Amino acid sequence: MIPLLLLLVPQVVLDTSRAVPLPPVVVTATRSARPLTEVPVPTQLVPAEAIRQSGAARLSDLLAEQPGLLLFEDHGTGLMMQGFEPDYTLFLLDGEPIIGRTAGTLDLDRFTVQGLDRIEIVRGPSSSLYGSEALAGVVNLIRRRPEAPLAASLHARTETHGTHQLGTSAELRRGRLGASLLLDHYRTEGYDLAPDVFGPTAPSLRDYTADAYLTWDLPRRSLLSLAFRRHQQQRRSAFALDSAPHDETYRQTDWSLHPRLQQQLTRRLRLDASLYLTGYETRTRMTRRQDGALYYADRFSQAYHKLELRLQQLLTDRQLLTLGGGAIEEALEGDRYAGRVSARSGFLFAQHEWTPRRWIEVVTGFRFDAHSDYASRLSPRLAVLIRPAGAYRLRASIGSGFKAPDFRQRYLVFTNAAAGYSVFGVTRFREELARLQAEGQIARLLIDPARVTTLRPESSVAFNLGGEATWFDEALALSLNLFHNEVRDLIDTQPVAQKTNQAFVYSYFNLARIYTRGLEATLTARPVSALALSLSYQYLETADRDVLEAIDAGRLYGRTASGRDYRLRRSDYGGLFGRSRHSGTLQLRWQPTSLGLTVALRGVWRSRYGYRDVDGNGVPNRADEYVPGYSLWHLTVGRRLGRHLELQGGAFNLFDLRRPALMPFQPGRRWFVTLTVHV
Repeated sequence: MIPLLLLLVPQVVLDTSRAVPLPPVVVTATRSARPLTEVPVPTQLVPAEAIRQSGAARLSDLLAEQPGLLLFEDHGTGLMMQGFEPDYTLFLLDGEPIIGRTAGTLDLDRFTVQGLDRIEIVRGPSSSLYGSEALAGVVNLIRRRPEAPLAASLHARTETHGTHQLGTSAELRRGRLGASLLLDHYRTEGYDLAPDVFGPTAPSLRDYTADAYLTWDLPRRSLLSLAFRRHQQQRRSAFALDSAPHDETYRQTDWSLHPRLQQQLTRRLRLDASLYLTGYETRTRMTRRQDGALYYADRFSQAYHKLELRLQQLLTDRQLLTLGGGAIEEALEGDRYAGRVSARSGFLFAQHEWTPRRWIEVVTGFRFDAHSDYASRLSPRLAVLIRPAGAYRLRASIGSGFKAPDFRQRYLVFTNAAAGYSVFGVTRFREELARLQAEGQIARLLIDPARVTTLRPESSVAFNLGGEATWFDEALALSLNLFHNEVRDLIDTQPVAQKTNQAFVYSYFNLARIYTRGLEATLTARPVSALALSLSYQYLETADRDVLEAIDAGRLYGRTASGRDYRLRRSDYGGLFGRSRHSGTLQLRWQPTSLGLTVALRGVWRSRYGYRDVDGNGVPNRADEYVPGYSLWHLTVGRRLGRHLELQGGAFNLFDLRRPALMPFQPGRRWFVTLTVHV
């Protein structure tokens, strides 16, 4: 057991020249630096070496290979964790939230993996520490801290589909001062899986990232840091509308500024003060190619400001208390929101870490969120770590999570010009419905408009139970985790009225009750020092409880391809769309010292999952409503060529799996070569 006093010593200011080997340290699960083996909730670490060996250029490729994580394609490439859609996983950059979602999806293709020291993944609700959006879990991207006296590198990459990446990084350390700079340019010409259809399957894009990080080690193991990031992406595409070709341009910009002070006030008391400012903006323009006539234009901007103070007090050698609080201001402006809207919130959180005996640790905590637009929330959590023997760990946790109604669900005012339907947020619904009625556009009401009221946050209660065991001096390790998430007040769209053009008017309601449950297992082995093997498996069950009740009551029907209706049974119901019941990963890494090579073979497998509703009952129940199961294999080979050169190459989707209709996001085999020059 590591004394709790060490949790007050920031890992970033330890003297690495005199350091002894220790287990990897993580900070996301409890917001205090802990060895990975001593964390009481399911946590995974992706270190810098694994990031490099993967050969990934974007965050999406890297996370797709991690155990228990699945990609979910909807308005970008999102991440699914424990059966939850991308809306419910909180992404952080150095512990601060990343904004800029489209229909709830944070597009992982926005992020380069260059410059990352590690990625920490916490499974299960973490709202007791992080508030909204942490209902499924947390993914924390952590920058590499400048440590080298003087170092620089240049990386150049070329890939299939006219894809290229060029970037440079540099770091400098003089005494207590450190600085690093990353510049990265990524471009691709896109791809077309359906040449007989006008327009590409994936558009061409240009992507630019600049990241700067400054640190100043203060006396008494304290640290002052300043981080800045700016990212810009431009996309060009084309589509056909009414048999006429149209061009689309899209530009997205985001930035963040993060000053932070970590001050050791006394031997047992530590202060962490953080200011976080970030913004996100998109501009979309569609024009008719023949004459340049404007078909559609959209502008959107979002701002997020956060101030947080956190105190950690070592009460005794076995008790650590964390207290914190802060304020958040959010603002949004766009063509779909009829002006500028804003919201404010405040939060308080507390966490108590207690080691009553050397073999047991108990972590309790809660967070209270007060928001200007919805009811206050209290999110508690209890986690226990038991060490019955040195080679074994048992973990159990229960906690609640929540997801606040977003700006879209509260303030959206949108009408699709081509299809004619409208979607209104709850705060604007009555005003906009009255306007349509006055204009004679409403043919009939489907439900009482008075039912469109203030939304409640979506909330969950989750249980995680598992542990890990190691044998043969940690040459063989097995980790298991059972999870069950019970979610209520899920927010969904529902038609409220029908227009005279037969299209519908939609708004948002607290409707569904769902659950996700399953098993995650990972087996790792190192039979010899040069060889490492990791095999993971996830079993997942998901269901909408309202659907189950309708099936049990005999109210839900399916329809065969021949048009015959039949009453559904529970065994016909495939759960929530996009979820595979079975999935797994395989990672094999070989590093023969004599050859100077690094060979990494990774496989990702998932069973079938529902993706469309053919018979109109809203659930997957027919074979033609599923994407068949598949596996993807990736290979990376790297070698250091002397002191200054490193060459890496390989392929993603090694066996060239293509399903244009069912998997348009999968372009087939992608070869790549990367050359890195170290100075």
